[in-house]
Order: sequence, then structure tokens, then C-alpha cells
Amino acid sequence: MSDPEEQTHPEELKSFDDLPEAVRAGLGDLGWREPMPVQARVVPAMRRGGDLIVQARTGSGKTGAFGIPIALAVDPARREPQALVMAPTRELAQQVAGEIEAIGRHRGIRTLPVYGGVAYGPQLEALREGVHVIVGTPGRILDHLNAGRLSFTAVRLVVFDEADELLSLGFWPDMKEIRSFLPAQRQSCLFSATIPEKVLALSRAFLREPDFISLVEGHSSPSEIEHFYYVTTAQEKEKNLARILEYEEPESAIVFCNTKDDVRYVTSFLQRRGFDADQISGDLTQAARERAMARIKAGELRFLVATDVAARGIDISDLSHVIGYSSPDSPEVYLHRTGRTGRAGKAGVALSLVSGLDIGNFRHLMKVNKLTIKERPLPTDEQIVARLRERLQVKVEQEIRHLSPSDQALQVDRFLPVVEALAATEEGRRDLAAVCSRYLREHRPETVVRDADAGAPAVAAVTGSPPPGRRRRRRGGRR
Repeated sequence: MSDPEEQTHPEELKSFDDLPEAVRAGLGDLGWREPMPVQARVVPAMRRGGDLIVQARTGSGKTGAFGIPIALAVDPARREPQALVMAPTRELAQQVAGEIEAIGRHRGIRTLPVYGGVAYGPQLEALREGVHVIVGTPGRILDHLNAGRLSFTAVRLVVFDEADELLSLGFWPDMKEIRSFLPAQRQSCLFSATIPEKVLALSRAFLREPDFISLVEGHSSPSEIEHFYYVTTAQEKEKNLARILEYEEPESAIVFCNTKDDVRYVTSFLQRRGFDADQISGDLTQAARERAMARIKAGELRFLVATDVAARGIDISDLSHVIGYSSPDSPEVYLHRTGRTGRAGKAGVALSLVSGLDIGNFRHLMKVNKLTIKERPLPTDEQIVARLRERLQVKVEQEIRHLSPSDQALQVDRFLPVVEALAATEEGRRDLAAVCSRYLREHRPETVVRDADAGAPAVAAVTGSPPPGRRRRRRGGRR
């Protein structure tokens, strides 16, 4: 399947008055009076029945953009799942399920949020009574599928909400397995704020000749480099670099510095923080440089710290991020740096750390290179904690999914007194933090890559072995 291209269609949803009365009533309950731009463009496109990739920011009204077509497509008389929405977090699954439930309430449509960390009972009871729409995180959805408690034989519409976040949290193996339970004949729609290569790989696995709709200014194609910068003080630059890496969780990146001293310092700082980093600079022997290059090309190294001179000639086809720790000496150097990602038609992300002293030069290079580079706020402590918690939850669910609920309780409950005792003291809390840190480092995110033989995405674990096979049953056709 070729990469999607921008499609233009004259028809848009101008007014909610064009929708059936029952759906209008639901939208009225939500206080929605007129379509937002993403709804105006996406609702007619989804109703045509083709697959879609939609680039839209969080908060743009995208839930309504796919929620309205879902409410229109579902047959209330059939008490079985007919639409599936996969979301990256429990909170988002709850929110999306609530909005779809409200939109379809007057049509008698029942929506069930499905996610881990809560009791099975209410979810099982709702499934027995019959629901029309499943909204949830891939882990608990797959749990129900493998146990035979859930069937997707009647599903005709699948939505990936915040697909970039789904993949950042490590759900790719789960989604790949869920695919085997889905009917071949279905409509699949992918929504994402950014369209990096891993999201395109996901689209190639699940979508068929999708149209592309962008609601992000300046973006006309998913195959491009996205540029962002963070403002930081010079004194806190290395700490903020670590915060960005912790939050963004790049699959692979080159971190550019202007001097060999900075390369050594940044590499040492990242390694002490537990990041998988190595360096190349003029101080190293050619053999050492070649070893570092071979490791990052093979996916055995995530972060390569380098000077511009040492990085000449580097060609890494699957590099996801380029990070400017030091401001480039000239506008041309910025283009050379960022050109290391987004190779071979793939997408990439370029991030820059800009201090107050450098902001003038940075704006000058934007003007000279005719680039619009958006500022991003540095991730807060709360955002980093939430992201780490989400990653831990995903990994834990993947570890214990093969156990029955009773076995899960037996194996988990016996450690609750240990956790409570450790959490009661400062030393114990630090021990728990060390366990969490080690656990996340040992369970590295899996990278979505192209399988050259099969022509479809495959999962390449950066470290460790792939998860064990799981018992499967009641599957629909493959697609």
C-alpha cells in the first residue's frame, strides 16, 4: 500500500441540522451547536465508508468527528459490538466512551469503556447484556478476546484515537494481535496529532488505501519532518534534555552538540541517568566510532551524541528523532542536522533546546530556512509521572494477561503487604522506585519497522525477546 496522499472533497458537514433527529438530540445534550472544523471535514468522509488518516490536535473536537459516524452506523437492534475505538489511556477511554454514549443515547446505543486496573465484574455484566460500541485500551480488550468473553465478528468500524500515543506507550504488540480478531471487511480510521513513521506503519497494517485529512496548519502530507523547540536556561539544559527524552520516549535519536567537550558531558550525563547513550566525536578512534554507528543502525543503541563534523555521512534510515542540544552555528547546519531523520519518505521529528541567549539566532534560522518551528512547553513533573505510570501499567498488564483473574489475584495480592510496608518508609519508597526504573529499562519499547519480505510492519524488540505466544480463539478473517 502506498503512503496516503491529501484528498480534497467539496462536501462538508455545514450544520448539525443535516443529521438525523435522534443524533441531533444527543449533540444537544452535550451542548454542541455547530460542527467544529475537524467534524465538518471528517464526518462526511467517514460516512462514505473509506479508510482515513486524520491529523488533528487533542481538543480539536475529533471525538465527535468519529463519534457521530459511529452513532449513525451502529444498528441498535443488534446487541453486539459493531464499532471499536482503541485509546492509549484509561482516562481517554472513559472520556471517549462517555461522549459516544451521549451522542447515540437517543438511538439506544450502548457504549462500554474497557480498560485494566478495575474489576472485571461490571465489564463482564455489560458484555453479557450486550453493547454496541467498545472503547478501551488494547491490553484489557485483548484480555477479553483471548478469554472468549468478547467477539468482534460484527465489528465494521475501527478507530485508533491518538495513535501516536498508543504506540509511544508500547501497545503495538497488542494491537497487532487484536488485528487477527477483526473481520477483513471493515472501515478503519486513524487519528493522530503527529504522523511519524511508526504511525504510518500502523496504518499500513490496518488501513487500506486511506485518504489523508490534516487539520494541523502547515501539514499537507504525513511523510515529513516535524519541527519543535523548547526554551530552557543554559544551566538546566542537560536536565531538560533528560526530561524531554523521558517524556517523548524516542525510538532512536541523534543528539547534536557543538563541541567535543559537550559530547562527552552529555553522553556521561545521559548514561548516569540510565539512558542507552553512546558518542561519536573526533576524539574517538575510527573503530570506536564505527562500533557506535553499527549499534544505532542495528537498533542496539537508542541515543547517539555527536558533533556536526563527526556525524557527516551518517545515514540511518529508521532514525525517529534529531535533537539539537546546542544551537547550530548557521541556518545551513540546522538543515543538515534535521535531514538525518525523515529519510526515504519517512517521517521524523526535530527537537531543539534553545536558551534565552540563542533565541534570536534561532528565529533567524527559521526565517532563512523558511521554516515554521513551533514552541513546545517543557514537560512538567506531573506529566512525566503520568507518562511513566501509564507505561508501567501497560507493561504490567502485558505480563499478567495470560493468567486467569483468580491467578492474577493470587500472585498480585501476596505482594500487597510487601508494597505497603515498603511504601511506609523513605528507604522503602526508594527501593520501589529502583524496581520500577529497572523494570521499565528491561522492558524497552518495541519499534515498528518494515518487514521487507512480508511488505507489512513487524515488531523489532530493541532489547529482550518477544512476548510469548498467546492462546487465540474465535477470530475473524485476517486483513
